[in-house]
Amino acid sequence: MLSIKPFYRYLFYRKGFGIHSPFVYDLIINVIRETHDYYAYDDISMVRLQLLQNERIIQYGDKRITVKKAIKRCGLSPKEGKFLFRLTNHCKPHTVLSVGSALGLAPLCLTRYDTTVQCITLEREADVAEIAEQLLLKEKNDAHQIKTGAYPALVPESIGELQQIDCVFIGKDVGVYDWDMVFDQCLPYINDTTFFVLAGIRSSTEKKHYWTQFRQHPGVTVAIDLFNMGVLFFQPKLQKMIYKTIY
Repeated sequence: MLSIKPFYRYLFYRKGFGIHSPFVYDLIINVIRETHDYYAYDDISMVRLQLLQNERIIQYGDKRITVKKAIKRCGLSPKEGKFLFRLTNHCKPHTVLSVGSALGLAPLCLTRYDTTVQCITLEREADVAEIAEQLLLKEKNDAHQIKTGAYPALVPESIGELQQIDCVFIGKDVGVYDWDMVFDQCLPYINDTTFFVLAGIRSSTEKKHYWTQFRQHPGVTVAIDLFNMGVLFFQPKLQKMIYKTIY
């Protein structure tokens, strides 16, 4: 991984003041700090509530835990889910690769803006994948796929099916060494509008390190640091910069 240090600026702001990039200013106003009450919010909140009330025991790694506990461990918070919906609703990706399902919440939030989005979701835990699949069967998107197994085998296979990658999401429960693998495998298939979303960028020292390495990659032009999530853009016309804010 190259470690070319970019020019960067940490910005603490609420309404985009001090942002000179029209692209980033648009993201701040219309995605990160946007407060509109979208129609999808209620549906997403209802699904999350149902998962939080589910006492079914599932296998999660080497432990047996309830769905209720699993959603707290690997799921998305209400704030995170709403942000993912706003981001894809704004950027309009045609293809999505979700590495980690968050029990189905990740692909639900990433694709709810359009029922024709082609989305492949990868999940290493068979019980979690089953719950995610049941959740997504209720959606009207026939382009959803869920693959279960080891990520190093599933990622190249899924990339081959998608051909072009517009959006990559990496869940907070994905192992840190899989982060590097996913990033490197996807790079040859990105385009000027591709963006990556990484959850849990400060959940461990190792993930914080990889987040730093990713944002320094020469192909990354804009990195948005949301403390618990990071977003990377690859648009060559943008000035290389790192922005730190909250949502």
